[in-house]
Amino acid sequence: MPLTCVLVDDERLARENMRMLLRPYDGIEIVGEADSVETAVQLIESCSPQLVFLDIQMAGGSGFDVLERLEQTPSIVFVTAHDRHAIRAFEVNAIDYLLKPVAPKRLDKALQRLLNPAAAEEMASRPLKLTDRIYIDTGQKKYFVPLNSLLSICSNGDYSTVHTTNGADMLVRRSMKDWEALLPAKHFARIHRSVIINLNQVAMVERLSGDRLRVQLCGDGSTWDVSRRRAAKLANRLAACRK
Repeated sequence: MPLTCVLVDDERLARENMRMLLRPYDGIEIVGEADSVETAVQLIESCSPQLVFLDIQMAGGSGFDVLERLEQTPSIVFVTAHDRHAIRAFEVNAIDYLLKPVAPKRLDKALQRLLNPAAAEEMASRPLKLTDRIYIDTGQKKYFVPLNSLLSICSNGDYSTVHTTNGADMLVRRSMKDWEALLPAKHFARIHRSVIINLNQVAMVERLSGDRLRVQLCGDGSTWDVSRRRAAKLANRLAACRK
């Protein structure tokens, strides 16, 4: 059976564009449209769709206002022109967060999580690009973080702590080996068995005695010593990531 969905956006052209993008998907059936908070709540309550493509800023309130008024919440994909609501979007367990104009490949990636779990798992195992966002689940909250905002990742037993440019520290259940497989090798380097850094966020490299190195990162100004066996490769990696 196709997955039933509702389009919620106060711009008619935006809804038409989503209809066009969803047309190739036989597994998606659009059962209605709404252009405000009030009409969205009424429509979702009346037809109980499995999925809602939800704008954030619209007439009479926001997409978050819609969710607060629903007795049962379907799967949500936010579609918006602004990225400043991304973290809050994943605090309410949204499936994904798409920026307008929606790119067909980006939409496909979001839909695979619902329509083809096996393909989604394969896609998730591929290394990310620096322009991607990464989904981080701390167990208590969920975040959708721009990859280039990661400063460093530090091993913490079976977990790892992610430090970001905005000062956030997030503890996640992911090993350093998993991080290495996930992150783009051109832009991230493991400088110690327990530390990975974003090479684009390096502010200064200091040479210590015995050909050892110490790096300082932008943002929080944190410093990390590079292990002796990895120090020789770091300068070349830093030069490569800036090309």
